[in-house]
Amino acid sequence: MLYWVFDLDYTLYSLPKSIGFSYDLLKKDEHVNTLLRSFPLKKEIFTNGTLQHAFNALKKMEMYNIFNRIEARDTLGGLKPNPVIFLNFIQKGNIQPNDVVVFFEDTLENLKVAKEFFNWKTVYIYSCLQSDYKKPYFVDFVFPNINTALEYFYIKFNMKEM
Repeated sequence: MLYWVFDLDYTLYSLPKSIGFSYDLLKKDEHVNTLLRSFPLKKEIFTNGTLQHAFNALKKMEMYNIFNRIEARDTLGGLKPNPVIFLNFIQKGNIQPNDVVVFFEDTLENLKVAKEFFNWKTVYIYSCLQSDYKKPYFVDFVFPNINTALEYFYIKFNMKEM
């Protein structure tokens, strides 16, 4: 089985980290929503935010009905990058060792645990990439935003290279 697992904050949306967070700043991105809907099999949220925060943000971006499952710090009993929290996510979702998990995340520490402990395919969403950026060994893919990442995987998956 193939799982598309997404962090929420600063992964599924981009806001300047220098300004305070407000749900009013979140907007629907029809292109992102269309791409997400086209991805086959399981699409899940794995966030360090609360379940209520995830619900509010996804509802504001009109993404709530796109995802099969939402797990948050209050449903998993803690925060990433704790490997136990990843294990709780895996167990609650009945993800098997031979399943492929593609994990979209904006925090390197979380990607490192995903790769080293669980061998997930890791996708780093980082908006401040510089031309001399050196990709860490535990990161499989790097993109400046979720749009570019989803477009890449949409093409890659449709060409059956995954």
